[in-house]
Amino acid sequence: MRELCHLQDLVDAKTKGFELEVGEESVAILLAFRDGAVYAYRNACPHVGTPLNWLPDQFLDSEEQYLQCATHGALFRIHDGYCEYGPCAGDSLQAEAVTVTDHRVYWVDGDA
Repeated sequence: MRELCHLQDLVDAKTKGFELEVGEESVAILLAFRDGAVYAYRNACPHVGTPLNWLPDQFLDSEEQYLQCATHGALFRIHDGYCEYGPCAGDSLQAEAVTVTDHRVYWVDGDA
């Protein structure tokens, strides 16, 4: 497990992005906080693989209801990553495992 942030930092920001080094590779993930729960996804649009954000930690649409791809405007539900609108409608973001312990958010990578 790798510590990502304090839960309150995520609550305040609503979304946060992280670049994690895993061996020789870099893994980009995003966290979203909604209705008391933490959701985690790969920061890659299923359409062409580009990062969803165009500014650090900014993943939400203007109404803060969906995760939005900055490249093509695709809209993804926060609670399950399902794309409701855009060129990848019907696809989903790749979920990542996270856990919250002692008010800290941890990424549970495949090597754990």
